[in-house]
Amino acid sequence: MTEPDKAESPLDRLRSHLSAARDVAAIRQAMTSFLGACGVKMASYYHYPPIGAADFGPDIPVYTQGFPEEWVTTYRSEGMLDLDPMPKVAARRTAPFRWSEIESLTTLSPAEKTYIRRARSASFGDGLAVPVFGPNGRNGYFAIGFGKDGVMPDRQQTSDIHWACQAVHLRYCDLILKSLPETVSLSEREAQILGYVVRGLSNQMIAAKLNISANTVDTYVRRCFEKLDVHDRVTAGLRGLALGLVA
Repeated sequence: MTEPDKAESPLDRLRSHLSAARDVAAIRQAMTSFLGACGVKMASYYHYPPIGAADFGPDIPVYTQGFPEEWVTTYRSEGMLDLDPMPKVAARRTAPFRWSEIESLTTLSPAEKTYIRRARSASFGDGLAVPVFGPNGRNGYFAIGFGKDGVMPDRQQTSDIHWACQAVHLRYCDLILKSLPETVSLSEREAQILGYVVRGLSNQMIAAKLNISANTVDTYVRRCFEKLDVHDRVTAGLRGLALGLVA
């Protein structure tokens, strides 16, 4: 006898929907469904394009669901992203942590303490801060809230949510990268020399390593500048890293 098919889990459904997603709206719909099945009441997602990327800019894309509209408006209009310590702490970690643990994980500045008091006075309850990581430093952050009377997930459920957030972030990155202008193409030697530039080596030091003249290195560096549309070594290095061009 064959065993009956088991009901598809929320994580399995999310995996299927992400594979089929062709736009950001489909990704958001899939994640909303998954989070709802996990008892999540509110969520936000921050995506950080790396310095040098074509979509890098001062305004970090933030997607929210479930948070009161008044709070979302205030958060954006008052620049609370710069005061919110959760994304900063999450960026230094590899696993989720509870919002309620923030004071034990870092020393808060006076402005950050004020932000935390305001957030807690809004009665959101506890939640998870989830770091996510993508290609060439294209990282992000999820805030996952369970509401004032919500039940926090156990270790296995937290692991599932972490996996889901990471999978959603990578699928989002995949779609974003496909929509950006065609990437720069460097020769093997140009990429090699740009890699040394990123590591802080001078033209003379690069020349000694590669057994070529400093003038030849200078020519390659200038070619990299032209292709990357930059005018200095620091910006060239940042843009090369963002585009995944460094050898």
